[in-house]
Amino acid sequence: MRFPSYFPRLFRPPVYQGRRHAKNYFEGWYYKHVDATGKHIWSVIFGVSHSADPHSFIQVIEGTGGETDYIRFDIADFSYDTDQLRVTIGKNIITGQYMQLDLSGDKFSIRGRVEYSETTPFPQKLTAPGIMGWYTYAPFMECYHGVVSMNHGISGRLEINSANIDFTGGKGYIEKDWGRSMPSDWVWLQCNHFDDAPGASLMVSVARIPWLTGHFPGFLSFFRLNGTVYRFATYNRSVIEHIGVDQDAVKMRLRNRRHILELEVERNISGELKAPVKGEMERKIAESLDAGMLITLKAKSGKVLYHGQGAHAGLEIVGDVEQYIRLLK
Repeated sequence: MRFPSYFPRLFRPPVYQGRRHAKNYFEGWYYKHVDATGKHIWSVIFGVSHSADPHSFIQVIEGTGGETDYIRFDIADFSYDTDQLRVTIGKNIITGQYMQLDLSGDKFSIRGRVEYSETTPFPQKLTAPGIMGWYTYAPFMECYHGVVSMNHGISGRLEINSANIDFTGGKGYIEKDWGRSMPSDWVWLQCNHFDDAPGASLMVSVARIPWLTGHFPGFLSFFRLNGTVYRFATYNRSVIEHIGVDQDAVKMRLRNRRHILELEVERNISGELKAPVKGEMERKIAESLDAGMLITLKAKSGKVLYHGQGAHAGLEIVGDVEQYIRLLK
């Protein structure tokens, strides 16, 4: 189900959710690109910060070496469409169908255009207009999350520091966040390169969520396999049976009423990105874009529905994750 343009923005997560004069507010769109060889992995984040230091920005991370760049723009350089995903920052444009870049930062100069085909929006219904389920309706969440495309094809080229990179035949992923602040502690991972499952896609986000006067351990996740989306999330009463984080890997075991999802993700080279606190882009976090993983999906009976390896996975481990794990016990 896709909600038409006359529905409130709440039912259309990809479009800009804020207002131009919002206070202590951020919004960002995350676009991941992996070329057909897997040798070129680039993520680009378009964002805006309405804060004591109002500005718009584009962040870039190169996945194999972990180099990052933060290109700052004036707040007036940010514009958006109200009825579709189209955001412009200076000469740079993102939509649901393409990204066009013409920017120069301290580390990266990027020009070109990549286009997206066969995008796969996250399935919607009235009781769950997005990946957050009924939490989408909670008016006092610090941060909201949306999945724009779980998996899609890429074509086109980007000239990056005079190197001409062809992304044709590659894969992409798009998500976004908006609100006042990211959670204090979280683990996020994403992958859509799996053995013998070309259309598969995974995203897991677990965090310590502020709620009224306290906190609770919340999580969102999906695994899309052969056209079916398996959901494991707080809002559908799924549980995290195990989570472990050490210097080498992250291990998880998630369970819903019918299925079990087991993950083991190897930690890899990370790059430094900026994240919002009360709208201000002042927090530094580390993200890897080329982690490897092992995944198993089982039916409740124990029958294995999928077992394989994932490559070029995104991974963030932020804050006091041990504190999050203690909340689960």
